[in-house]
Amino acid sequence: MNTSKKENKVLMMCLCSLFTALIAVGAFLKIPIPFVPITLQGLFTILAALLLGAKWVTLSVVLYVAIGLAGVPIFTQGVE
Repeated sequence: MNTSKKENKVLMMCLCSLFTALIAVGAFLKIPIPFVPITLQGLFTILAALLLGAKWVTLSVVLYVAIGLAGVPIFTQGVE
């Protein structure tokens, strides 16, 4: 039973990192609606919250912010 918990934790860490990457990519994907720029970043964040739970989605978003603060240009306004 202990192995099952470890496998579950590894799965959740993989999903957390996947949603971190999706949130970062979602910042660049823009839906062209006049006057209001909509990116897919919010969609991926809400999807992560529904699938991962509070603890793991918080870790995913904190990891996204940490990557951006480290200097990776992921805080852009999307592709024009």
